[in-house]
Amino acid sequence: MGGSVVTGPPEYQRTFAVQHAVSPLRGTERGLARTGGNTVTFPTVTFAGAVLALDIGGTHITAASVNASGLGSQVRLPVNGEASAPEILDTWAEAALLGAGQTPVAAVGVSVPGPFDYAGGTAHFEHKLHALTGLNISAALRKRWIGTPLDGLPISYLNDAVAFALGEFTVRQGRGVHRLLGLTLGTGLGSGFIVDGHPGTAEEGVSSGGEVWQLPFRGGVAEDFTCAPALRRAYQALSGEDLDARQIAQLAETGDDRARQVYQDLGRDLAAALSPCVQAFRPDLIVLGGQVSRAWAHFEMPLRAGLRPFKVACSSLLDEANLLGAAALYRPMLGLSPPLDAR
Repeated sequence: MGGSVVTGPPEYQRTFAVQHAVSPLRGTERGLARTGGNTVTFPTVTFAGAVLALDIGGTHITAASVNASGLGSQVRLPVNGEASAPEILDTWAEAALLGAGQTPVAAVGVSVPGPFDYAGGTAHFEHKLHALTGLNISAALRKRWIGTPLDGLPISYLNDAVAFALGEFTVRQGRGVHRLLGLTLGTGLGSGFIVDGHPGTAEEGVSSGGEVWQLPFRGGVAEDFTCAPALRRAYQALSGEDLDARQIAQLAETGDDRARQVYQDLGRDLAAALSPCVQAFRPDLIVLGGQVSRAWAHFEMPLRAGLRPFKVACSSLLDEANLLGAAALYRPMLGLSPPLDAR
């Protein structure tokens, strides 16, 4: 869950060319921030060229190059989360090469769920992709990329929820958004706190470790009431039927009262569980993503009512937010001034 660590080994400190989607990049900067006791290091770069962004999930991988003009063509391949390590890694390596295509890229940024050693590149997955647990993903991918255009490129990693938030921030900079809270509602509750283009710190009102899933709520934790499994349990308790979140959303669309009720309850519970950390962080905008957010219309009103006066929106970027966030690993402060080390 959550987490907000991104760093790179010494090789990342070399100068290489990168450019990001939203606006021309400038200068050579290095940024340091600290969030929840975890160091966040943006690599030192000279901006010109493109980054290969990868968004890894338990059942898919999406890849695209990112440059000053935006995202290139996206390649999405299915992944069998129960497959062997070589099978999964072969698929990831193939998707990366297809995503880069003929575009010269200077670095690879990866959005990946936890548990994961974001500093060292080692997987500690507990459920899907568990065959990779204990493996150094950077070493495994580099081995597969020998002799290809990706051979020897630096690789950095970012928690998927933080990548989502950072990607959402990128497209909103210059629009009065300085503090953004990104929430991903899927099999769990992920979060990313962004302040002027970098992960926020405890001093800036960020909850412990940059995570909200474990916030105490109604005798349990926030995640127990605000994700896809919570919807499933709630609907089963009302109807006796065991349906997943997507099926429940389809029923809500047709006017099923029980389906609509569980989504309304989710909106109220999410607002109540998050209220203390939202009051502490005081974001200019809260953005929702993830599978559950696609039923936004069914829980928007109670969520907004419970979090007033803070603004809440649903992402329209879908997977693109994570790709933009992963690419932003190589864009210190997303081109904003002052650089992180001047804070």
